[in-house]
Amino acid sequence: MRTRGVDQNSIDEALDEIDDEDEYRMAFSLAMKKYSTMSRLDAEVQIRRIQSLLQRKGFNFGVIGRVIRELDIHSGEQL
Repeated sequence: MRTRGVDQNSIDEALDEIDDEDEYRMAFSLAMKKYSTMSRLDAEVQIRRIQSLLQRKGFNFGVIGRVIRELDIHSGEQL
């Protein structure tokens, strides 16, 4: 945002307005859109692709883990 001319105070204020539950809802919504396109893939592939997508979008590992658990995708590996 700074590269587009937004000052640091404005950035900080915008980030402060996003609470954990809002962040989770955004991540879950994005994950559901991706998940709905992958029904024929193995569970491990689904998990890996959703994790990668959410990481690229900047979500933290706690939120990503919660989203994966809520999607109830089962694979052979432990999260």
